[in-house]
Amino acid sequence: MGAGQEGRTMLRNRASLYVRLSQRADETNASLEGMIAELRELCVRLGLREVALHVDDGLSGGYRDRAEFQAWISDARQERTDVLLTPHVDRLTREGLNVAASLLDVVEGKDPLTGRVVHRPVRLVDARGIDSNDGDGFRFRFVLQAEVARSERERMRDRTRSSVRRLRRKGRWPGGAPPFGYRVVDNPEGAGKTLDVEPEEAKAIQEAANRVLSGDPLTLVCRVLNHEGTKPRRAREWSRVTLAKVLCGDAALGRITVNGDLLRTDEGEIATPYPAILTPEQSQALRLALKPDPTRPKTTGRHPARLLSTFLSCPGCPSFLTVARRQANPVYRCQTRAQGGVCTQPVSISAPQIEDYVSGVYLRAAGPLPYFREEVRVSNAGELALVESDIAEAARELASTATAEGFARLQELQARRDELMAEVPEQLVTLVDTGLTCGEVFQAAIVDDQRSMLQAAFDEIVILPGKRGSKKLDPGRVLLRWMPDDPADQVD
Repeated sequence: MGAGQEGRTMLRNRASLYVRLSQRADETNASLEGMIAELRELCVRLGLREVALHVDDGLSGGYRDRAEFQAWISDARQERTDVLLTPHVDRLTREGLNVAASLLDVVEGKDPLTGRVVHRPVRLVDARGIDSNDGDGFRFRFVLQAEVARSERERMRDRTRSSVRRLRRKGRWPGGAPPFGYRVVDNPEGAGKTLDVEPEEAKAIQEAANRVLSGDPLTLVCRVLNHEGTKPRRAREWSRVTLAKVLCGDAALGRITVNGDLLRTDEGEIATPYPAILTPEQSQALRLALKPDPTRPKTTGRHPARLLSTFLSCPGCPSFLTVARRQANPVYRCQTRAQGGVCTQPVSISAPQIEDYVSGVYLRAAGPLPYFREEVRVSNAGELALVESDIAEAARELASTATAEGFARLQELQARRDELMAEVPEQLVTLVDTGLTCGEVFQAAIVDDQRSMLQAAFDEIVILPGKRGSKKLDPGRVLLRWMPDDPADQVD
């Protein structure tokens, strides 16, 4: 054999190896090391030379975008290999004919769009005797194995769904990360795990819900949660989207979904296998409050510039002082003259000084007092929440099996929903003792809440003209008027 012929023979013996270990692999499965050793022994028997090894560890065969699988295919398309080796062809994909056809194109060197040969054909061999050199026999076996693998995956998924449903019906947690507001604990009624309320996260959900129902913009509520350090499950901080999902989701009601449907009892009622954080009435009121409405006035919840922005009054005109800067020092000042208006006594004052002064006056007067928080209770919305979930389930059933009875039920539910939507949920506001003082709450609050506390305490703050050259704040310049009937109005 001449040198050129020998070189061409060796060139056709390059082998690229691919191994995938299943997500569900355990001690009963073949190990990665074992499968790799098996392929290398096969290389020796067939006289092949290993040029690449690709391993997908713990990835499902139900998806074709596995990085090493695609790199293995690329070896053939880029003519970097002559033989594709794998332990079992049925482990290449769990999608059946869909991916089997694309793999056959690779083996035959065809473009999947045109069917034209665009690269040199390769040989596909597995350790169980399937070999693309066997012609039609290979094609039949390969396609059959791919469909068997797909069918097996579907059966596994069905068994998993049934297992998850059984566990959840019994109040047991089947595994995975719990929803926000909950933690995984030992099942007190038997084997396995269950969910219980995580106190700090549940408190954050309840406070956020109360703020939204009280009219606070969602952006503001996110800012409060981020300030307090409460973190969502899968994000660095709260956003409008992540918070709305928690407040409007079913998990906070102690409910759970299986395959997109709410878990129900044998009687058809929505099951609540875990303790609820919000009531159905609160949940429905939140969904209505957060539902997009183009006619609703927009409230952005934008962060205020300073603690007393649009809060300090000018004595020479009916304007509020606004924030400006003189070199590096922020000040509040009247802008009426600068905007072409008339002001008889325009004033300005150092922002840090007046903020410290007003905060100090408030804390000395109201700081020791107990802090009561407004809590919003919602009624007559529970049935609407149930009807909404029934509509969603009826629509899903119609998508799979369209029947006249199903259409009639959906129409009936939609009509009942329209009736309930016309009824405005009743909201009852009560004051709840937080166990904290006003001073403790004020010191820990963000600027938005500090402003709200000051606005609830002071009816008006007027800044009078000051003396030229003075560096310190003259308390005589600040005219404070407390809200009527406030206990603090007895303080000097």
